[in-house]
Amino acid sequence: MSLLSDDKQMKVLHQYSNNISDLDVHCLARLQPKLSPPSAPLTCFPSITSETFRGDKTDSLKVTVKLKPRPRAVHNGGDEPRFLSPKRWKALRWRKWSIQIVVPKGNYHLPGEAEVDEMLKKLGTALRPEPLPRDTRRCCFCHQEGDGLTDGAARLLNLDLDLWVHLNCALWSTEVYETQAGALINVEMALRRGLSARCVYCQQIGATSGCHRLRCTNAYHFTCAVRAQCTFFKDKTMLCHLHRPRGSSSFGGLLGTDHELRCFAVFRRVYVQRDEARQIASIIQRGEREHTFRVGTLVFHSVGQLLAQQMQAFHSVSAIFPVGYEASRIYWSMRHGNRRCHYVCSIDENDDEPEFTIRVVEQGYNDLILTGSSPKGVWEKVLEPVAERRNETGSLKLFPVYLKGEDLFGLTVSAVTRIVESLPGVEACERYTFRYGCNPLMQLPLAVNPSGCARSEPKACTHVKRPHTLTSCSSSKALQSPGNPTEMTGPPYSKNFVHSKSAQYRRMTAEWKSNVYLARSRIQGLGLYAARDIDNYTMVIEYIGTIIRNEVANRKEKMYEAQNRGVYMFRIDSEHVIDATITGGPARYINHSCAPNCIAEMVTLERGHKIIISSNRRIQRGEELCYDYKFDLEDDQHKIPCHCGAVNCRKWMN
Repeated sequence: MSLLSDDKQMKVLHQYSNNISDLDVHCLARLQPKLSPPSAPLTCFPSITSETFRGDKTDSLKVTVKLKPRPRAVHNGGDEPRFLSPKRWKALRWRKWSIQIVVPKGNYHLPGEAEVDEMLKKLGTALRPEPLPRDTRRCCFCHQEGDGLTDGAARLLNLDLDLWVHLNCALWSTEVYETQAGALINVEMALRRGLSARCVYCQQIGATSGCHRLRCTNAYHFTCAVRAQCTFFKDKTMLCHLHRPRGSSSFGGLLGTDHELRCFAVFRRVYVQRDEARQIASIIQRGEREHTFRVGTLVFHSVGQLLAQQMQAFHSVSAIFPVGYEASRIYWSMRHGNRRCHYVCSIDENDDEPEFTIRVVEQGYNDLILTGSSPKGVWEKVLEPVAERRNETGSLKLFPVYLKGEDLFGLTVSAVTRIVESLPGVEACERYTFRYGCNPLMQLPLAVNPSGCARSEPKACTHVKRPHTLTSCSSSKALQSPGNPTEMTGPPYSKNFVHSKSAQYRRMTAEWKSNVYLARSRIQGLGLYAARDIDNYTMVIEYIGTIIRNEVANRKEKMYEAQNRGVYMFRIDSEHVIDATITGGPARYINHSCAPNCIAEMVTLERGHKIIISSNRRIQRGEELCYDYKFDLEDDQHKIPCHCGAVNCRKWMN
């Protein structure tokens, strides 16, 4: 690249290549300055109000952008370069554009939400949603309706059936604490205490936030404590207006500002820890169709019932079919590809066999009734048209062969399964595999006899769960009736008793892993604990191991002691012993107690004798399982101390 002087006027030739990225300029000529045409006038955007410009000097920001095309020149072999003109006019050219933005200098403020709503209402073109219905939910602590302010009582949390509580009303209760997962514990305990505690500020019951000053009995609702200018601290303590630190107030103070909490907004995930099984049971106990629950697209309506003569036919391996069961499913329409409708599913009885019915409820059409002998068969009448409609609209393809009728009926939903497995007499369902077992919270009343009188149905004895039918000490003589021997004899009752034992054992083997868990024991070493609430006279776990003779047991006991092993053996009778030291199960960790909550019994089944650990009273979740070892008495040199800690502890196990 070279530069030429002014006095040496020399015509040079230059050429631009088509590729701009490889622009090569060999020589630059002195260009004559050209007068640019006058630019367009500046455009000013006025402000919203004209009062801001009166008497004030405005500060303006001027932005000018000028775009100009550069002519293309090619060498034609002569002295003058020849400029190429476009072959066709396309009405496209570079234009000059300039804009001036004026920033007003004044006290301008943005309109608020109320002003914006008023302007949108006057405009008349904005689409506004329908007004929401009134929130009639009421907090059981402060008795205020609806959700509270974010920096106040906060949102409502579900505590129980039709029972709600504000987040901060529960969080700032004295008994309540929060786990790392966001669960609020002891909310029900605080509610029971609040029923007898009155607020100092409003004189209403439900005051659960107390002053942490020693010997101060002032209690408030959370909202009343805020209005009373109580002081809240970050360690979840509160001081009333009489005992708050000097210089600390709601208007700001110098003392205690580092530890005082001024914002009550909770944006993290918080929920009330509750027993969902008991909450579902309360729906059943309060009466059917008064309350319901929804799981996904399934809405549960009624559970129905099962009679004794229906047990054998009204169940499968994965589901039980109670007569009168009703639930509705929201699913894709059979008539339109992109619409949904209601499918009301119910179970009836037809010739001693279950009959499955689906009533299709769709807006603009009459109800359609579909029946079938199995859940899969009746739902195929729905899934095939649905798959065709989805193929016509190009939606995601549906594969009806992989959908199960029991799932679409809702019989495999965990909440519904808990209710169905609590029906009276379901122990007689031989092919069904129990998932949860007996739940004492869901015991239903006696089943209704079809004829209306129990005496008219002597052979249709309703199966009712009674604890005494599970005890091993019961005999056929105690179950015999003094009535007519031709109709009420002993063997049928004994057969039912054995069948109940076998059904209980079969269910126990399927669900024992959900009944217990292993943890450190307060008595000695490891112990077995109840993973859920266990009803009395319920089979909990089986004591398994290798059955050996007495001679082998004595030799192995000496060998285990020499190896410094713990010896776990259970005597079946005078000749046989179960060795669970190496090949045993978790039942070997059950400790001894002088006040046991379980008993060890031997049950005779088709497969032989089994040692079963059953509960002799109701066991709460988290309680350690224990039974009496019943060791033989020995002399003082071989005494084994007992560490059960019971009130009636004998101090020695043997």
